[in-house]
Parts: sequence; C-alpha cells; structure tokens
Amino acid sequence: MLQAALVHSLPGRARFRSAPSRLRAYRYSEITRQIADVPGVRSASVNPVSGSILVYYEPSLLSIRTLASIVQNITPPLQKDGTTKEIRRTPYAFAASQLFRFFCPPALRPFLTLYSALWFLLKGLKSLAKLKMDVPLLDASAIALSLIQRDYASASVLMALLKTGEYLEEWAKYRSRENLAEKISLTLGAVWVRRGGEDVQIPSSQLESADHVIIRTGAMIPVDGRVISGSARVNEASMTGEALAVLRERGSSVHAGTVIEEGEIIVEARKKCEDTRFQKILALIAQSEAAKANTELNANGLADRLVPFSFFMAGATALFGGGLEKARSVLSVDYSCPIKLSTPLVFLSAMREGLNNGVFFKGGASMETLAAATVIVFDKTGTLTKAAPALDRIITYNNFKEETVLKIAACMEEHFPHPVAKSIVRCAGERGIEHREEHTSVKYIAAHGIVTDYKGKYTIIGSRHFIKEDEKIDISLAEKDEAIISGEGKSLLYLAVEGALAAVFVIDDPPREEAAEVIAMLRASGIERVYLLSGDNNRSTARIAKKLGIDSFRGELLPDEKTAIIQSLRAKGRVAAMVGDGINDSPAMSAANVGIAMREGADLSREVADITLKSPTLYPLVIARLTAQQAIKKIHRNIGLAVGINSALMLAGIFGNSTGSSSMILHNLTTLMLSLNSMRPLLSEKKKTRKKRAPRM
Repeated sequence: MLQAALVHSLPGRARFRSAPSRLRAYRYSEITRQIADVPGVRSASVNPVSGSILVYYEPSLLSIRTLASIVQNITPPLQKDGTTKEIRRTPYAFAASQLFRFFCPPALRPFLTLYSALWFLLKGLKSLAKLKMDVPLLDASAIALSLIQRDYASASVLMALLKTGEYLEEWAKYRSRENLAEKISLTLGAVWVRRGGEDVQIPSSQLESADHVIIRTGAMIPVDGRVISGSARVNEASMTGEALAVLRERGSSVHAGTVIEEGEIIVEARKKCEDTRFQKILALIAQSEAAKANTELNANGLADRLVPFSFFMAGATALFGGGLEKARSVLSVDYSCPIKLSTPLVFLSAMREGLNNGVFFKGGASMETLAAATVIVFDKTGTLTKAAPALDRIITYNNFKEETVLKIAACMEEHFPHPVAKSIVRCAGERGIEHREEHTSVKYIAAHGIVTDYKGKYTIIGSRHFIKEDEKIDISLAEKDEAIISGEGKSLLYLAVEGALAAVFVIDDPPREEAAEVIAMLRASGIERVYLLSGDNNRSTARIAKKLGIDSFRGELLPDEKTAIIQSLRAKGRVAAMVGDGINDSPAMSAANVGIAMREGADLSREVADITLKSPTLYPLVIARLTAQQAIKKIHRNIGLAVGINSALMLAGIFGNSTGSSSMILHNLTTLMLSLNSMRPLLSEKKKTRKKRAPRM
C-alpha cells in the first residue's frame, strides 16, 4: 500500500503526500497511471522528490473521501521477493543491460530487439491515439522504419541511444538536485520553549520530542507537532502551495517550515528538529522546480512545435526520392531533447551556483523575473542600513530610570527578529541587565509596535504613530528632543507604561558601507530606477536616500502604503523587485514581481520572498542579478545551438550519406554537449570575487 496522506484539498483538486523515500522506491509512473485511470479523475502527477501527489478530479463523480481511500490503497508493482523495484538504476546495471544486447547470441537478437521495441511502439501509439505529434511518436516512427526494413542492428542502436539519453537526463537532474540539497539548510537558530513553567531560549538543534515550543508572529515553526495552546494564522505555502494563511488552534497539527503570519501558539513537538530538515529541503527543491519560468515554458513549447516539422521533412524526403533510409535518418533527429533537457539544467545549475555565492533562488521563475527587473525597491532598516543598528542613547520621562526602561524594552523586544529589536536586546546584555520574561504575553502589531502586560501594567513600545495616533498617549514632553534627533537623521522608538510616556530610544542606523557601490552595480546591470520605502521618519529616510544617490524615497509608510506603491509601479508596466527584511515588508514583497529577503530578516519575509540573500552583505544581490541574466542568456544560446546543429544533421540526412544510427549518435552527442554546457558555472571567478567582497568592518 502507498500510505499517502491527504494534506490539502479544494473542490476538484487534492494534494496527497507520502514519504519521499517510499515514492523513490515505487515505480511512480505506474502510480500516476493507476490514479489517472480512476473514473472521475481528470489528471494526476507525482513528484518523487518531495513525496507530493497532485490529483485533479470531478467532484460530481468522485468524493474526496473515496479518492483518498483509493490513493492510500494503491499497490505498487512488486518483485518476486516482495520488495518494491528501485526506479533509479546504478550506472553499472544500466551499462550491463545495454551491453547484453550486443553480446547475446545472434539468433536471439531479432527477438530481443522486437521485445525491446514494444515499449517504444506502445508509447508512440498512445500519442497517435491522442492525435499528438510528440517525441515518443517520433522515436517510435524511427524504430518502426528500422523494423520494417529488418534492420535490427540499427533498431537496437537507436533504442540503446534513446535509453542512454533517458538515463543521462535522469542522472543529470538527479545529480543537480542532490548537489542543490547539500547546499540548502533550514536555518532556525534559537527557539523558545516552555520547560518547568519557564520560557527559555535554546538552540534549535537541542529540541526534543514532546518539547513545548513557543512560536510568535513572523517566526518559522521549527518542528512538526500539535498545537496545545493559543491560535495563529499560519502560512503553509511551503507545504501545500496555497498562499492564503489558515487558522491553527488547540488540537491542530502544524508542520516544520511553515510560518506564523499572526498570533501565538505553543506546539508540542512530534519529532526532533533534524527529523524534518531533509523533507523540508526536498520540498524546497520540488517547489523550485515546479515554479517554471516563462523562458522554460516557451522553450518547451518551441521544442514541441518543431516535432511536426521533423515529420514533414521525413515525409517530404521519402516522397521525393530519398527513400526510407533517409527518412529514418531525418526522424532520428529531434529538437525537443536538447532544448527540454538543457533548459531546466541551466536553472538548476544557476540555483546551485547562487547558493555557492550566498543567494537562494526559489526556482527559475524568480530568476527570470529578476533578470528582467527594471526598478528595484529597498526597505531601509536592516536592508540598506546595517543589519545591526546601534542604540545611541535613551531619554527618559515621567521619573522613569534608564535601567528600568531598557529592561522593559529588552524583555518585550527579545521575541521579535527585527534589527532594531536586536539592538535593544544587545545593549541590555552589554550593560549586564537581566531581562527575563516578566510579562504575561506579547502581541506584535505589524509596522506599529508591541503590546504586553508587564507586571500588571499596560505597556507598549513602537513608532510615534502607534504611540500618539493609535494609543492616544501624550508625547509633548519629547518635542524638543524629537527636533534635535530628527536633525541628526536618527530613528526614534517610544515606550509608554500605563498611558504615560516612559522613554524614547534613539537608534543610530547608518547605511551599509557597500550600499552605494551595490546600487551603482545594479544600475550598470540595467536597473533604471531605485526606490527607498521606509516606515521610519522622513528626515532619516531622506538622509540615507541622498547619501546613496537613490532616485525616489518615501518615509513614515505603513505596510499597505508600501504595497500600494509597488502595485502602482507594476500598473505602469515596470518589473519591480522588492528587497526587505521585516514582517512589515512581507506584503510589499508579495506584491512585487520578485521579492528578495535579507538573511537577518524575519522568517515570514524569507518565506514569502522569491529569493533569499544568505550573506550579511548586499553584494549577493548583484550576484543574483548577474546569475539570473547569464542563465537566461545561456538558455537562449542553447536553443540556438540545438536548432542549428540538429538542422544541420537533418540536412545531412537528406542530402548526404548519413544513416539513422549515425544521425542518432550525433543528435545524442549534441544533447550531451548542451547538457554539460548547461551545468557549467555562469559567472567567472573574477566577477564573483569582485562582487562578493565583504565591506570593511
């Protein structure tokens, strides 16, 4: 039995998941066929890398309960010893199976050839029955012509070459995925757990089964488990592919790698953190491959459209005196294999090269979009400015002491992965101030601030807008200080306790040393305009924009206002890339054509982003742009070479003395050459060294 669990369903669409190792062991093509043959099922697809099974069905003919029962009870083909067959053969087994054809007794070769040809001929007949002129029909036609002429040797060579090409395709993709998997990691850092009635922070690697893990707004869920307290809206796109967050309450199951958009839950861990890490890696790769770029879709479409041309040329050759031998030579050449194989290999290789240089692309679609971007939009804090802003000074009011307000602020901010929050927690640690939790709970309000009950007192920390406009707190005591600090171009964070202003935290947020150079490099790569959108005050935003030579800027923006600006850029026909790091940047990143997250950013921003920079500097952003552009150029070059070389082979078959076997050999060598070329690095070592250098500290 397959033992696949239903993980998500919509009317007419259902997704099941089985262990990836189980699907790799089963003949997954047979599983797909069995599901597709069920009355009421429109189509089915299986991804053995992630263990995902996607089924489209007719709800009026088939209930989801019946479908789930059928999928879960599918029986894979078994060997005589009762074990499932492995779909990935070793190179030695494959080579042995091909050599056996040529060393078996001559009297048996015709029968072996006819037996081997049945698989190709049946695939061709299926295409013919569906009136599809595709590659299987092309291959079957070439083999059939050889059999009609009783040229069993040529038919064997053709089939051996086709099998070799198929094996090379599987091997190349497998190796690309394996290399990619080695580079990707689910970096979680420290997590909060409740032990002995106290909340403590531990490294994620120390999580054990049955631990009670506390996860708050913007954080990634580190383990598979069950919610035992609280409620939250969870973004499960990494598991189900659905963008809308779902409500998870007491008793609900949650999965590692998903992200909390709003709320707070306590999860009882079902497995250790490491037990779910590899599955997450495989799911990321599967998701990346599923996000096909328009370039890849167009390349595949071109390859399919060229198949009828091959048939036309073969038919014309046979009719106008070329004979069956020359027609077979023409049919032995097709454009589809090199184009369809080399294009995804370029993207997979580019993803691997990106990871080597501090960039994680979530598929070819994000790569293609970044290559085509005409404008780039930056957040300020933690993006164009340093990921570790410093607490410059604290100004207290209403008889509050500096040590007291720093302790309160650090106690509240330690739960949230924002650069400003980290600067306050870091300052408290440097001063030796103990800030263990003394509040009941904390609530984060995106782009505004944090609310808590601290020792029975209503306490808030956040922006000026939040304190004054939303909470109606009198901040007139700080007016003179505000004027001085604004002139310095520094940022302010306000703390209020029981309706009274307690302190203003002055944050020095200088631009990154490499920011100006990176912006210049992006302009050189074709970026037409650079925008800065920030929730910080206008003076601080203007100072950064002027220093870095940014075209346009806006400060004191709420998340929905950032999103509206991105949408207006897209409405004008601009291809917009958005670079951010905070929870409040997530809506704008989702609205952009391509979202890019910084390494130090919130888990939510990294989850919704199409590209993540894994280095603490901005230089990988340039690497990402150049890698994407070079990948698209290489795909276009490969298509040109595939069409040119195979056209030459076809003409050699028509007007020269080329045979079907020689044409097939040269065709497969072309495919192999383009595939190997696709796996070569895109950027020279000189470029990478220049773009990757870190700023001086």
